[in-house]
Amino acid sequence: MTTWTIGVGLLCMLLAGCGYALVGASPATGEKKTVTLAVPAVVNLTREPDLERHMTSALRHAVAQAPTLELGLEQRATYTLQGIASQFLAFATSLDSSDRVVQFRIESRTRIRLTDRHSDQPLFEQNIDTWTEYLVSPSGSVRENAAARTAALARVSRQFAEKCRALVEITLM
Repeated sequence: MTTWTIGVGLLCMLLAGCGYALVGASPATGEKKTVTLAVPAVVNLTREPDLERHMTSALRHAVAQAPTLELGLEQRATYTLQGIASQFLAFATSLDSSDRVVQFRIESRTRIRLTDRHSDQPLFEQNIDTWTEYLVSPSGSVRENAAARTAALARVSRQFAEKCRALVEITLM
């Protein structure tokens, strides 16, 4: 063994015995703190059809996948997370030499509010902005363009949901 290998091994042993722990690691008792969160349907104030369904589904999925959060019914939940989609924009970002659209960008702004259900006091309220881009079919196929737009809408919804989940976890943990 080299001196360097022995030194690294000793350093690891020292750090392990100094009380350092991984951030986010569960306590030694094995108990995890979970918070029950109600997620009512996102309210859609935009003209984009079906936006609320995509965003609500993505948000509920993100909450259900979080190890410290539990998705629950509003009557039993400790907190409520409400979203209101207030803005949705879709616009061309790139054109070809014939002035045909090659790429679109979609942006959304959703106001979220986390409320303590028992006291009805808001813990936070803020806007979540998300965006993505998608390419238009070179053949001009309506089906392919609709599929690309739907996939972009799903990406924006997942981005929104992940940002919300992170904010909730930071606020409550």
